Parts: sequence; C-alpha cells; structure tokens
Amino acid sequence: MTTVAVLGAGPIGRMTAAFLASQGHAAAIWSPSGQGSAPLAARSNLRGRGVIEYTGALRGRAEVAVLDVAEAVADYEVIVVALPGHAYAGVLPAILEHVGADHVVIASGALSLLALWIHERAGAGTARPTVVSWGTTLGTARRVDDADVEINTLRSSFELAAIPAARGESALRLCESLFGARFRLVPNVLTTALSNINPVAHAAEALPNLTRMERAEHWFLFDCLTPAAARIAEAIDRERLAIARAYGLEVRSLEEHYHLSYHVPRGSVAEIAAAIHARDGAPPGPKTLEHRYLLEDMPYGLVFYEALARLAGVAVPVMSAAITFAGAAYARDFRCENSLLADLALDRLTPAALLARCGGARD
Repeated sequence: MTTVAVLGAGPIGRMTAAFLASQGHAAAIWSPSGQGSAPLAARSNLRGRGVIEYTGALRGRAEVAVLDVAEAVADYEVIVVALPGHAYAGVLPAILEHVGADHVVIASGALSLLALWIHERAGAGTARPTVVSWGTTLGTARRVDDADVEINTLRSSFELAAIPAARGESALRLCESLFGARFRLVPNVLTTALSNINPVAHAAEALPNLTRMERAEHWFLFDCLTPAAARIAEAIDRERLAIARAYGLEVRSLEEHYHLSYHVPRGSVAEIAAAIHARDGAPPGPKTLEHRYLLEDMPYGLVFYEALARLAGVAVPVMSAAITFAGAAYARDFRCENSLLADLALDRLTPAALLARCGGARD
C-alpha cells in the first residue's frame, strides 16, 4: 500500500483521491483554503478523516485523510498536484518547502512545464525529487454538490514523463501500481506539456459560446462543438503539433486524444463531438465567464505554447489570434498572467537547451 497525498479538492482532486482509495491505497486530500475538503470532513465521525461519494464511470464511497496543514504532505510517499494552473504560484511554494529528495511528485494534467518548475524549486531548490508529468488528468469529472463528484470518464491511455528523464521507467511502474496500465512513457516533460490538449479544445469550445457563458445559459459542450467551432480546434491543434515537431517531439492529435479519452470511433473533431453528445449529452458548458476554460487555459496553456513557438521560430497565427480575442473579451492581457514562464526564463534558452533542461540536465 502506497501513501498518496492529493493537492486540490476540486472535481479532479476528489476523483483522483477516490480512485486511489478504491484501489486500496492510503489517500489523503488537501485543500489550500480548506473549503473544498470541509464538506468531506463533515461526513466523517473521525477527526482528520473525510468521505467522498462518487458516481458515474466509477461508483462508491471512499474514506480519505483530510490534511489541514501544508507540512502534513511530507508524511506521504507520493504527492499528486491536482490544482488549476492559476493556483500554482500562489499555492505550491508552501508545499515545496516540505518536499524532499525521496518524494515522488505527480503533476496531473500539468500546464506550462509545471514538472520542471517543481523539480527545480523543491526543498528550496536543493531536493531535486522525481517529478512525474502527465499529459492530462486521470479522467474527467464534475462536482455534483458540496461533497460529491461525478466521474464522467476514466482515460484508457495518456502520456507520462519524468524528470530526471532517467527515472522514467521507475515512474511508469509506480503510476501503473497506483492507477493501472493506462500510461505511455514519452521522452521528457516537454512532450507531456505539449500533449495537454485542454487549452486547444477549451478555446474552441468557449470562445464561440462566450455569450452563453456570460448569460448563464444551459448548453452542452459537445453539442456546441459544431463544425465551425471544430475547425477552430483543428487549426489550433495543427499549430500545436507543428510546435512539437520543431522540438523533435511526437504528440497525439486532438482527434486521437478524444478517441482514447471518450472511447468513440475516430473521425473529425466535429464527428467525434457529435458522437460523444449523442451518447452522453453531458457535460454541460460553463455558465460563467469566470471559468478555468479560459482563465486557466489561456495564460497557462495557449500562451505557454505560443512562447514555445516563438522560441523555435514556428508561426502560430490562429493560436495567437485566439489569445488576443479572449483578452479583448475579458479586457485583460493573458500573456502577462503566466508567472511560471518568467520564473523558468524560457525566453533565454535555445530549443536544444530547453530539451536538455527538461531531461534533468541541471542535476
């Protein structure tokens, strides 16, 4: 039995902790504010414990430890980061001072080279733990009420890398022991960073539906990923794939990701979206502009990809236009909101130097 602390008590954090508990592992959950874990603790009669009820692709009731202080994560062998991108810089420094060389940190659905950032900053920059980067999350989920979570789907295959890259095989074995045989080992954490398709998909889903979000209308995500919106997704995705090729990396297309994540036949993005909606209906689209589909995935997703493109001399006109368009709608500059880019100083590197650094060359 492995002890695992999950950082974040939103839908993805709850799903991850519930899955681990269902597999017999000692799972804990930590909420930065305590608001996400308080309803879980209220369901238990034992101090320091909580209960997650989960439905959907997996059903059950999981008992987990509820951590109330950041330093408590030091007692766990594995730490899973299940936080939104815009929470990284404000939340993780309090955790990283308690991360040692023997810890394994898993960056779930990592954006903006989070794995590299954690590896270089853990233990005041001296610990150099193994950090595992996933190209996406274990599955998709949504919060049903204050304490429950609905697991929409569990992904059957996605990318995994480690830093240092030499620890990739051991990281793969660990993740398979915790989460099952659903991972594909790739060369380094830049590959997994470029494998995250959420920023691509969410831009195409949200930008054509901004008024629906702003008016809190009820709409379905894949139903509104119409052929026109799907063409936006495909255009941005072609640019993402071009960035990967410029670094000598191979990543899956958006279509392949949807096929593996939602277990539907291959086809165009519009055909896949129609098939998902016909079968599932859900998930509903956001009912507010204050949603991670843009507030997280623009600065920590597309802006990051744009920075990689600039470094490698790759033109990404549709991606750049999407960032600018979203900024105009929100009256803010998303290009100035990604603190990890400045911290990592990627603009000072060559593509070759960045690849070496993502492999752990500084160790």
